[in-house]
Amino acid sequence: MHESSKEANNQYLLEIGLEEMPAGMILPAVEQLKKAAEKSLESNRLQSAKVQPFSSPRRLALLISELPEKQEDRIEELKGPPASIARDQDGAWSKAALGFAKKNGIEPDSLELRNFDGRDYLYTAKNVQGASLKDILKQEAPEWIKGLNFPKNMRWGDYKMRFARPVRWLVSLWNEEVLHFSLEMVEAGKHTLGHRFLSPKPSELLHAQDYHSHLHKHFVEADFNNRRNEILSQIRELESKHDCKVEIADDLLEEVTNLVEWPQAMMGGYDENFLGLPESVLVTSMAVHQRYFPVYSNQTDSGGNKLLPQFIAIRNGNEQHLETVCQGNERVLRARLSDARFFYEEDQKKPLQHFQELLERVVFFQKRGSQHERVQRIQTLSLKLGEMLQFNEEELQKVKRIAELCKFDLQTQMVYEFPELQGMMGEVYSALKGEESQVSRGIREHYFPRTSGDSLPSDQVTLPVALADRMDMLSVAFSLKMIPSGSADPYALRRMAQGVVQIVLGKQLPLGWEEFSSLSVQILRDQQEFTNEPEILEKQLVNFLNQRERWYLQEKGFRHDLIDAVLKPTSGTPLNRLNFASTLSEDLNLPEFKKSVEAVVRAINITNKYAEESQAAKLEEASLTHEAELALYQALEAMALDSESSPQQYLKTLYQLFVILNAG
Repeated sequence: MHESSKEANNQYLLEIGLEEMPAGMILPAVEQLKKAAEKSLESNRLQSAKVQPFSSPRRLALLISELPEKQEDRIEELKGPPASIARDQDGAWSKAALGFAKKNGIEPDSLELRNFDGRDYLYTAKNVQGASLKDILKQEAPEWIKGLNFPKNMRWGDYKMRFARPVRWLVSLWNEEVLHFSLEMVEAGKHTLGHRFLSPKPSELLHAQDYHSHLHKHFVEADFNNRRNEILSQIRELESKHDCKVEIADDLLEEVTNLVEWPQAMMGGYDENFLGLPESVLVTSMAVHQRYFPVYSNQTDSGGNKLLPQFIAIRNGNEQHLETVCQGNERVLRARLSDARFFYEEDQKKPLQHFQELLERVVFFQKRGSQHERVQRIQTLSLKLGEMLQFNEEELQKVKRIAELCKFDLQTQMVYEFPELQGMMGEVYSALKGEESQVSRGIREHYFPRTSGDSLPSDQVTLPVALADRMDMLSVAFSLKMIPSGSADPYALRRMAQGVVQIVLGKQLPLGWEEFSSLSVQILRDQQEFTNEPEILEKQLVNFLNQRERWYLQEKGFRHDLIDAVLKPTSGTPLNRLNFASTLSEDLNLPEFKKSVEAVVRAINITNKYAEESQAAKLEEASLTHEAELALYQALEAMALDSESSPQQYLKTLYQLFVILNAG
């Protein structure tokens, strides 16, 4: 091993300085950069190097440590032509052998014969000098940057390169030495920028290992986890100081962490009169629109912790003039809450029917009708599903009413201004107008589950509407040939289908994809004319739902071969398949299970080998005389009949068959 390879203590810093990036792009981008570097290092046999990512709104960076000066020298074995053509008829080296030797700079007599895959070939060994790490990094680092993908790219000036935001500076530092390269607009150097306002002038980095501490001196915490923990710590201090409780949503905390480089928490307030608004309106105004953390009392009453007229905001800066900044945040929130109160009061002046009628003017999809027509389809499909689930008349009436009102709040001023409140305002407004609690709750919960880990609708009467809403969307999109491919899924159809699977399996509903898809397509065709073949459309929907069912089972931790086994049958319901997978998973390691499968496979193989279909005759139980024959026949009949019974009973019969075959 080369002496410098043993040391492996060099460090390389790559920093990309940008205009402020959108918060949601930062972590995926720096993770891409890290993976590109790791893959590059691995391909250059440098797996032992450590890659540490750094990020903030204005920078993406990697610090790579434990690097040698150069790659290790290595001996590379090269395979040449087959031995059969290595010599001519006189025993002299052939042109093929001589060409192979010349190409690799060796004498023909030093070639070796080795066996490979049953044949002899010429081989030689070649000493390959390890490349300098500085040369490798100068070549590879620009490619890591160019390979970054963003949801949205931009191009600025006359430059051809597209990126999330304009690149303003580059740092490429091998220990203390600059490794020069350039993107078309920027030359890499050793100068970085600190906080935009607290340290606006460029500063020189003396050594790659100083990166984190250097930025800290210039009011930038470039480590995401450190920045996140600092925000948490400051929030906890304010909680203790003001005797309150802050509920911290992980997604909000991540977003805020990616909005600042030097966090400073502050406590603000708003007029108590705004507490008359629904809590969902207040929380959405603060958390979603202003990125503030809502504040609650420490005392818990029957309804949980009470929302207080306060909030915590995170400033990108220090404590200087913090009171003035806080007052500015309060003014912005007051204006937004004033708008919300106006919309809330105006919406209540109109009956629910008014908003339902407005749906007729809103196009759902071109060539697929209005939102009002969509609601009609949801209502029809919901009632059909309710009947399939054997709901009584009272339950069906509630299903009908939930479906009828499920989209009315989309036309309210509040939801128009705050789209995140769809469903929630439907619950609030319908309750104020005297609707039953199950109906009001169903308007909100028919959107559940919104994500893979979200709650399912709590009331049984909401389930048909939640399913119908998603299936109608899928049917419409597929009828317009908007089937997701690759990563592109602009209408979140995979999430829609995943919601269907989560509801059916999470609530253990005895519904099958075939009947479900057929109903949805038929209802759509009865209302909207289109040329798609219904059988093809139904098959596409079934296949799409089967894909999401597979994903669901994978998330539950079932083995891939087990999933393949339970999804292979085309009949049955997803619930049966889930139950079968659960039972199989429990029995897989039982000795009788393995032996039972072996016995059945053996019987099938024998049958396939000796039985000719043209000579097959119907097996009659009366023609069997031997006790083992009768037992085998009855066990096989039971297995055929048990295809729709419980998985446990089916496997029990399989074990009985194993005993019979062994006894025979």
